[in-house]
Amino acid sequence: MKNHAMKFTIAALIMSAPITAMATTVFQTFGTLPVTFGGSGIPNNAVAASSVFVNGSDQITLGLTAHGRYSNPTVTNNGAGVFYAGSGSNCGIATDPVGCPSASQGALWNFGFFVGVSGPSHLSDYNFNLYYDFNPGANTPVGSLGVINVNNAIIAGGGNPSTMTVTQDSQNLLFSSFSVSIPGVITAPGGAFNPNALGEYSFYLTATTNTAFPAAVGTVGIDVQVVPVPTAAWLLGSGLIGLAGIARKRKPV
Repeated sequence: MKNHAMKFTIAALIMSAPITAMATTVFQTFGTLPVTFGGSGIPNNAVAASSVFVNGSDQITLGLTAHGRYSNPTVTNNGAGVFYAGSGSNCGIATDPVGCPSASQGALWNFGFFVGVSGPSHLSDYNFNLYYDFNPGANTPVGSLGVINVNNAIIAGGGNPSTMTVTQDSQNLLFSSFSVSIPGVITAPGGAFNPNALGEYSFYLTATTNTAFPAAVGTVGIDVQVVPVPTAAWLLGSGLIGLAGIARKRKPV
């Protein structure tokens, strides 16, 4: 468990020090968070989460996780915010790593995020930013991370943060939208994500007050370590699916 002082320090660094190197997991709890990450069948029992009260009336909950995409090998974790995923890409079927349409191609793993506001307020009363990593090197500087303004992304997608109290999703870094900047919505990190690159990828989700002088409210952060996938893992994954007769559903984002 991380203390409040640490959490606020990390949030302040992310907002104010773009050259600071980050590779720190940040959370209050790590375990089950009863959310769906916008899909069905996505594991929610290994979620880094932070939940804080603001002004005595609102409760802000932030959550991050990583999970295997469709029938790919399971993403494991160390129980403390570090996840271990396999390298490579496919269209979600472990026995067919090539040959699918490019629009369906994705890394073997997804990351999921959750934002919830309980109380009289809505999402629009706060600012939420999601930071993501294309650089497999350790300790990627915050200024080199991609950033999504969550509220503006909701608006760009036709939603209305002023009437919403929850937003959540599961996404894949290989999808082209993460490498294209959209003013006010996405600041891309530059270059392209390489699903075959081994290394460390950092993710952070922050909340600040939507005021003239924003104040840090909460932060959650995880690391994903991408490692080679042994052949045995592919065989085990496909064998289990064959025995079960079905593939666990993953949200095709």
